[in-house]
Amino acid sequence: MSGPLDRFARPCFEGSCSNDERRERKSDFDNSEDDRKTRMRNLKKKAIKASSKLKPSFKKKSRRKSVERVPVSIEDVRNVEELHAVDAFRRVLISEELLPARHDHYHMLLR
Repeated sequence: MSGPLDRFARPCFEGSCSNDERRERKSDFDNSEDDRKTRMRNLKKKAIKASSKLKPSFKKKSRRKSVERVPVSIEDVRNVEELHAVDAFRRVLISEELLPARHDHYHMLLR
């Protein structure tokens, strides 16, 4: 009875499994482990390379924003006729209580 049970207990049939096959399986595991490590290294290198490409573009954008621009003053040139028309319109709206405070502005009324 020990004959048939021994045959199923062993991983290979009739003792054909040798130490060489075990070493080969182990070396396959090592190779796959090495492949995995090299893939991880390659991915890390690619990530570092990609991030280094992004950093200069961020610096360029921040440099553009930090450039000081000279403020330009715009003169408020008002036409006399428009000024009288806006003032008359403003008085009419105020008398009828139709002008909210937020719109009581020359340019807003001119529109």
